[in-house]
Amino acid sequence: MKKPLLLAAFLFTCITSFAQQKTEVKSQFLLIIRFKTDFKPATDTTVSVNIKHWQAYMGGLAQSGKIAGGYRPSGDGVTISGAQKTLTNGPYTANNDLISSVLIINADDLNDAKAIAAKCPALELGGSVEVRPIMNTAGK
Repeated sequence: MKKPLLLAAFLFTCITSFAQQKTEVKSQFLLIIRFKTDFKPATDTTVSVNIKHWQAYMGGLAQSGKIAGGYRPSGDGVTISGAQKTLTNGPYTANNDLISSVLIINADDLNDAKAIAAKCPALELGGSVEVRPIMNTAGK
């Protein structure tokens, strides 16, 4: 249990520290990073190596002005569903997948965003990254 928590704490630190840079935005994309709910890294070495890869990944995104924001939801929460507003404790899972982190990136187009997502260190540990274009609906 300590390994996933260590990795999660590290990812949150990386995301929040590197997400501060500003850049001229062409398009923004949401990277939704997921892991299986029963994910357990094989060894401490696996975690250590992956943390270094996250540092390089996030550092590269920050240096290039590609990171616009990053968030890691906690394991607490509630899901409200349907007209009856049914409450289910805990985060929503589908197909045994759980959202681990969400990054907002600046990219030239969908192909650029896919190339950025394909380098995500979550993939090394069996995670997945969904790439979705987003638009600002709140205005500026």
